[in-house]
Amino acid sequence: MKAAFAFLSDSKTHNLVRKLSWDIHQKYRTGLEVCRLTPHISIKQPFEISNLLLLEDYMIELAGSLEPFGVKLKKLELIPAKIDGLDTGILWLDVEESELLRETHDRVNRELALRIGDVSAPFDGAGYHFHMTVAIGDQPIEVYRKIWNEFSGRLVNLSYTVREIGMFVYDEKDDLNAGYMTYVILPLGKDSGVGKTST
Repeated sequence: MKAAFAFLSDSKTHNLVRKLSWDIHQKYRTGLEVCRLTPHISIKQPFEISNLLLLEDYMIELAGSLEPFGVKLKKLELIPAKIDGLDTGILWLDVEESELLRETHDRVNRELALRIGDVSAPFDGAGYHFHMTVAIGDQPIEVYRKIWNEFSGRLVNLSYTVREIGMFVYDEKDDLNAGYMTYVILPLGKDSGVGKTST
C-alpha cells in the first residue's frame, strides 16, 4: 500500500474547484477520478508503507505542531504529461510557495525517512511544485490546450486558510487510481483536541 499527506481546502475553495472540475469534465470528458479526493495541496507524495499505525502517530504529532495558515492559489496552469502512453495534460491551480509549505515538505520527508526508512516518491524534493489538481488525463494534450484557453481565467488569486491535514491511502501499488481514499483528517494546532485515531 501507499500513503500521502496533504493540506486540505476549506469548503468554499472545495466548491469552487470541484465545480470547475465538473464543468471541464462535462464539456471535455476528462474523467472524475481526481475528484475522489477533496481538493488539496500535497506535502508528501504517495510512498510505500506497511504499517499505517506508525503514520497515524506521526500525523498526530505533525498536525499538533502546525497552526492554521494562509495560502494563495494564483492561476490555472497546464502541465503536459504522458499517462498510460497518452500525451495528455494536468490542469492544476498554481500554489504560491511559502516558507512554511517548503519547510513542511522537507520536514515530512526528513522525519519519515528517520522513522520508517525509504519514503522516496516521484516529484518529491527540492523541485517539488505546490499545486491543487483540477483535472488529469483521459484526453490528448490538444484538448487540454483548448480547456486551458477556455477556463484559465476562471479561478485567479484565490486565498483561504488551511485548517486541516489529511492522509490518503492507496490500495494498489502500480495504479494510484485503482483504489484510494481519505483515511484520516486532523485539525491543525496544539489546542485542536487531536487524539489517537486508531482504536
